[in-house]
Amino acid sequence: MPAVKTLYPFLFVTLLLAMVGSHASAPVKENQFKDIKKTAIDSEKDKQRLQDTAVLLARYEIEAKRLIDMLAEKNTGSNGISDQAGKLMSLSEEVIMSARFRLPQCDDYLAKSITLKDRLGKISHDQLETDYHMDGALPKAPAECYHTKDLFVHPATVKVLTRDDPALTDTTRSSIKAEIEEVLAHTEVVRQLVIY
Repeated sequence: MPAVKTLYPFLFVTLLLAMVGSHASAPVKENQFKDIKKTAIDSEKDKQRLQDTAVLLARYEIEAKRLIDMLAEKNTGSNGISDQAGKLMSLSEEVIMSARFRLPQCDDYLAKSITLKDRLGKISHDQLETDYHMDGALPKAPAECYHTKDLFVHPATVKVLTRDDPALTDTTRSSIKAEIEEVLAHTEVVRQLVIY
């Protein structure tokens, strides 16, 4: 049995990497960070902007973990989960603004990704997956761009899931948890890309 317990983290990471790798853009490998074009940070204003973004990313992680905790509470309804996902979307929009500045090659891609918020009332889950998770409605962009986009798209997906299943069946709760756990894996990559 101890061998099984040590196998679970390995399986989770393997599954997570497979999920991340299945998106339209390939994930950034650690040794690629040094080759990615970034806007130079020369002014005090720019330095403050990145410090503010670092705080936003930390808040994002806290709020994402709070959403996961809320899912474990059976008395938490779909409105509470949807509202928490909305907080994550708001935080991610601010991070996206900094990413558009720091990674100019991602500007158009990231700008188009947040147009999803105008479609949330009507877009189907399947269409959201095709258009935004797999980039069908987004312009071509380098691999480093998609991590920041996912900070917005995953909580938007949670909002669609709660809209479509306000009773929050166990299947929906499981799907929501997977969305948020996956996006938490992106936050450190975004931190490396945008802050450092």
